[in-house]
Amino acid sequence: MKKYFAVPIKLVVTCAALLLLCNVQAQKNMAAVSKATVEKINAIVKPLREQADKLLKEDATGTYKAYQGDVLALNKMKNGPEKSKATGEIMKKYAGFFKNVWSNMKVDEKAYQVQIRAAFPAAMAERITFQQYLNFSYTGSSNSNPAPPPAPAPAPENKCIDVCSIAAGEITGEGKLIAAGAGSYGNCFLKVNSWGAVVGGNDLYGSLKNNISIPGTLPADSRRLRVRKSFELKQEAVAFALGFGFSETRVSTYQANEYIYAMAPVLFAASKTVTKTINEEYVIEKADVGKSIIKASANSMVYLLSGSWSYSDCTNIRWSICEEK
Repeated sequence: MKKYFAVPIKLVVTCAALLLLCNVQAQKNMAAVSKATVEKINAIVKPLREQADKLLKEDATGTYKAYQGDVLALNKMKNGPEKSKATGEIMKKYAGFFKNVWSNMKVDEKAYQVQIRAAFPAAMAERITFQQYLNFSYTGSSNSNPAPPPAPAPAPENKCIDVCSIAAGEITGEGKLIAAGAGSYGNCFLKVNSWGAVVGGNDLYGSLKNNISIPGTLPADSRRLRVRKSFELKQEAVAFALGFGFSETRVSTYQANEYIYAMAPVLFAASKTVTKTINEEYVIEKADVGKSIIKASANSMVYLLSGSWSYSDCTNIRWSICEEK
């Protein structure tokens, strides 16, 4: 067994909490879980983590050691669908083992769920979905603008641009300790993937811009722009952890904000998957053309043994920007 598996969980979780808190603070633009919330959850589940650690160290069947090996293999996989398939196999293979461990812990789940919900702001607490072992996920979705007025009959001189023919993309990120990520974009898609291994995390950010300049692509005048955009969105967040695991992913546009996270504060795994079609139409001033954008981010933090990962895929994008008087 490798040395990092022998590190006392109390020490690892303490370091883990500090890493996560710094990570959350550095991501004010995208993180929905505050530093205070993470501190509260860590304090609430600390006795359970210590109890679980003791039981797993006493496992004489070799099952937990095999589980560690499978999660390490998961960490070496480099794309979302591959990780998703392997995650499902691991969760099925070890469901009975972790069910027995949890049963021996004799946890009052309802009481702990109440405490965990109370750690969140009320608006978030009511949207938390608990899974087994006090693992939980959250889905947030918003559309900040009403539907625009109907488009007037287009004048012959008004120009209409197929954005996907000229869109420009960018992928940026920062890995912490042992972690990785990947992203890609094209005409017309945007994908970001983040994963961590053993101890560490990874933040990945992607954007797809319309690449329209004014003046340049369009003249600088008083005409406004009608934007029509649609795309297929798939988001998945998975946290495997003994100790603490966390993953999140977000996609935002001019109107929409789609966010999910999964957290495993004590044992085994939490997961959340969302698939939907995003449709939006709005009218903006030419000076605001840069605000018509698709942004995606994925973040994972892992401590001790974990396979936290997340991704957002925006595909089949249809995007037009048209002048109108």
